Amino acid sequence: MKRMRLVLFSMALLVTLFGLTAIVAYAQATTTAHAQAVRNSHFLVTCSGNGCNGLNPETTGCAAGAYTVLTASFSNAFVELRYSPTCKTNWSRVLSRRGATFLSTRIQRIDGLTYTFSGGNFNYAWSAMVYAPVMKARACGGVQVIDGCTAYI
Repeated sequence: MKRMRLVLFSMALLVTLFGLTAIVAYAQATTTAHAQAVRNSHFLVTCSGNGCNGLNPETTGCAAGAYTVLTASFSNAFVELRYSPTCKTNWSRVLSRRGATFLSTRIQRIDGLTYTFSGGNFNYAWSAMVYAPVMKARACGGVQVIDGCTAYI
């Protein structure tokens, strides 16, 4: 009788260990698969090529993963030339040194395609985009009026 209890107890212990091992393995596999899916996912982008010209980088998804290529510093503002490797677009962003105020910003492609934004009580503002995977572009901006521009890159 004692031997039977020992065998039953041992079997119950083994079943429990196998069950826990299976649960842990499943949890690890699920976590790994989720991490891989996140790494492989792309942001939802709603434009491509010249179809991005004149559109908002934020609402199109192009701003995700974008970075500043060049910054120009002026007395009242910083002007940044932004680039999206996903959409291959540029836009300008102006950041006020005086707090919320009226800002002007412009993106200009070397072939003359230009978009300007001017508006009321902001700490920063950005222009629409230009598709420029190989064509040079520059960013301009300032407080109240355009104070200056970055170089063409």
